[in-house]
Amino acid sequence: MRYITNTAEQQQEMLEEIGVSSFEELIVTIPEGVRFEGNLDIPGPLSELELEEHLAALAGQNADFSSLKPLLGAGAYRHYVPRAVSALLSREEFYTAYTPYQPERSQGILQAMFELQTYLSRLTGMEVVIPSMYDGASAVAEAALMTLRLTKKNKIIISSALHPHYRAVIETYTGPHETEIIELQYRDGLVDISGLKEILADDTASVIVQSPNFFGGIEKIAELAELTHDRGALFIQVVAESISLGILKSPGEMDVDIVAAEAQSLGMDLSFGGPYNGYLAARKKFLRQLPGRIVGETVDRDGKRAFVMTSRAREQDIRREKATSCICSNHGLNIIASDIYLSLVGTEGLHEIALLNTRSAHYLEEKLVSGGSFERIYDYPFFNEFLLRSKKPILEIRELLLKNGFIPPLSPGVFLGDEELENTALFAVTEIFNRGELDHIAEILA
Repeated sequence: MRYITNTAEQQQEMLEEIGVSSFEELIVTIPEGVRFEGNLDIPGPLSELELEEHLAALAGQNADFSSLKPLLGAGAYRHYVPRAVSALLSREEFYTAYTPYQPERSQGILQAMFELQTYLSRLTGMEVVIPSMYDGASAVAEAALMTLRLTKKNKIIISSALHPHYRAVIETYTGPHETEIIELQYRDGLVDISGLKEILADDTASVIVQSPNFFGGIEKIAELAELTHDRGALFIQVVAESISLGILKSPGEMDVDIVAAEAQSLGMDLSFGGPYNGYLAARKKFLRQLPGRIVGETVDRDGKRAFVMTSRAREQDIRREKATSCICSNHGLNIIASDIYLSLVGTEGLHEIALLNTRSAHYLEEKLVSGGSFERIYDYPFFNEFLLRSKKPILEIRELLLKNGFIPPLSPGVFLGDEELENTALFAVTEIFNRGELDHIAEILA
């Protein structure tokens, strides 16, 4: 049955079970002055058919990705997700799986976690991976706390080109630790390397840089990591757009210590802001300070392949007073979605998708600039996002795009409060756009 109401007799039974005689007695602690009196203005009952039609009409007033294609990114990217992902995710054994507290009964979800750890280790070039955090922002904050524990220092340098939401979560997590946060300014859309040289000190715990950064720019990670290590600090690379790992050098190749990233692009649809799935990757020597859980492969007493949780004593449900974090949840469906997606596209497929993102973004950027309505404010290498200044009012640009079936790009000045970013637009272009659509966008904005 799609809707089950309670009879008066059932309601009375529930009240008696609670220990009250009436509904009024149940809400006696709520002051009378704030209680609603009278009847709610609700229309009369509808048949099931009428109700379905009414709800469909209401839903039809919403915009969705079948009617609008997004030029908006900034940490939330629409990629093509093969239908096989949703079809397989809907299987009952996947849909009902949760935190694997009993390994002997949880071999399926443990294997899924192990497989994603393997994929992400290959993509990041790191030795150990936590495959499931709350999201990319909390993964970055956990990485920052790791560096405080590892170095016994209390100063963190954060790039101004880090996603502002990620920055806010870092400040929340580190607040109780009285951590000193120093801002590393950007120049021409990338980290100011000379500025980093000036502010790096022996008491610095870590340097946090996003690449591709908030403006889509590809940072000189190897050079930044070397500078950081020369002063005895740890280097954290943030990756909000994991598809970029299909074409860029891995963080491990560039001597990064910790990777804090978001896996949303790897098989997860956008849906009102979530759910996302963050992940942490690090050098093996930092294993004991990683939060969350890692799955290991072993054999059982009969010599058969088996999976177990390893180093789990770091979780707050095991030894709360010594735990590295209170992370204790597990994004089972997100993990399986990424597993299925990466299994389907494979190494070459992921490279092709990343290459298509890059070419499409550079194609549109060139068309917009040559069309005369936009100009470059930064000359920087970028992946699938780029920043341009509009010669027309941004509101006019937004209205044109919405009228033609496209969700407008982000106005970054709203987030960063930088006068240099006034009347700018941060475009995101993924493989969902074909050349005809990119030409049409350039034409209507020219």
